[in-house]
Amino acid sequence: MFSKYFAMNKLLKYSFLFAVILVSCKKEDRSEAVEVQRALKEKELVFNSLSKAWNFSSQQLTPESEVIVQSWNEWRLFINELNQKPKSTINAFKLKTKNLVKKADVLPSTIPNRLNKPKIKARLSALITKLKALDMFLNIDRIPEKRVIELVNDLNLEVNAFNGQIEEIVRRSKIQMEEGEVEMIKRAGGKKVDTLANPQPQTPQKEEIKSFEEIK
Repeated sequence: MFSKYFAMNKLLKYSFLFAVILVSCKKEDRSEAVEVQRALKEKELVFNSLSKAWNFSSQQLTPESEVIVQSWNEWRLFINELNQKPKSTINAFKLKTKNLVKKADVLPSTIPNRLNKPKIKARLSALITKLKALDMFLNIDRIPEKRVIELVNDLNLEVNAFNGQIEEIVRRSKIQMEEGEVEMIKRAGGKKVDTLANPQPQTPQKEEIKSFEEIK
């Protein structure tokens, strides 16, 4: 009789323990489901904000600058990649930034000779830094929406500043070329111009007067 009571008591304890564990598991599952739904909602909000912000309006270049940019194949591929907006999910933006980082990393080593200046390298460095920061923030669990939007806007500013730097270099090179041409003209014809502008007075030659004996 005692053994049956003991067995029954033990069974009740185990049943109660099992019920507690089952309820705890259900609560955990419910909490995880809520957390998953919240994470998905946050990613959806980030995706919508990114889609609105991902509009890059590049500065209009002069024809001469445009020729230089179009001949820089690596930069052209980077800009083409940048202008193609992801359209599906946040993972599409993650893949986009990863591809952009790869394309941006080769830019410093492929700068055309005419643009190979310290200011161009500094602009590229700033652009790549912003791009890598964006890639990092997009690949964490809780994506900071405000921060990634700021980085996208900064990226747009950096691209336009880079185009502006190209224009500045082309403009300065044209000025230097014009000044060089003037200097060459001066060196080639300066003496003649100076002679005509400031003619040297000629000393009149004395006419020799013949002696009386020579006339005779």
